[in-house]
Amino acid sequence: MSTWQTLYIKEIKEHRTLFILLPLVTAFLELVAVLSFDEQGLSPHFLWSVVPYAFLLVLPFLLVHSFAQEVKGQTHYLLLSLPVSRARIFAAKAAAVATLGLVLGALSTAGLIAVVGQLQALAARVMTLSVAPFTATDLLVVSGSLYLSALAVMLGMAGGVAGLKLVVRRFAGLATAAFVLGVLYCYFRALPEVLGTSEVLWFDYSPNGPDKPNESNEPMGISPDFIKANLVFLAYSIGVGLGAMGIGMWLFEKRAEA
Repeated sequence: MSTWQTLYIKEIKEHRTLFILLPLVTAFLELVAVLSFDEQGLSPHFLWSVVPYAFLLVLPFLLVHSFAQEVKGQTHYLLLSLPVSRARIFAAKAAAVATLGLVLGALSTAGLIAVVGQLQALAARVMTLSVAPFTATDLLVVSGSLYLSALAVMLGMAGGVAGLKLVVRRFAGLATAAFVLGVLYCYFRALPEVLGTSEVLWFDYSPNGPDKPNESNEPMGISPDFIKANLVFLAYSIGVGLGAMGIGMWLFEKRAEA
């Protein structure tokens, strides 16, 4: 087993409670949402399917806490003195948290797709509920790009903050706030230029024609331009996240004191 794998497993073991609890809670909530449908009608419990997406907010704090815990327990001296690149130590912590985020995202998206499928089946039976006939691919593209983009940017900022806090001793809170606001400003400032200003159709309304709505229950596929925009958005978000995390990794590599 390589040193990087050892560090990666160490991070998972140190936070095993969250690594077990959050996926279990996510799976439970999605199961409750899926099982809330019956022949009689619609239960508001199906809304539980979107709650697990809020767990994304926990992950940046988990990454920052992982570094702070090393300092608080005085174990960072031993960690930084290991005969291994500090960048690998940093990457192992980030990769462990990212793994948890990917697992939570996969469970949440699978549950959302199942719930939408149940809604469509219910609408077809009772004929009093109107639900857009999204396909599983549509939901996977849209929710996946949004979730992964948010995950990349948030973990990137958390990684930058973690490195910054190890270097800046005074006014660490002010420096952290300035860094986060700066990343968000640059991210949203350039976002319109990255996506472009041309109109992007969300749905492909065929077979009724480009100007006619789909009046049947046949799936309306996401337009190729919209898929392209989602992929560009995802790539841009990952780039910003890696850039912000790279700053934290550089500070950790060059400036952190053992």
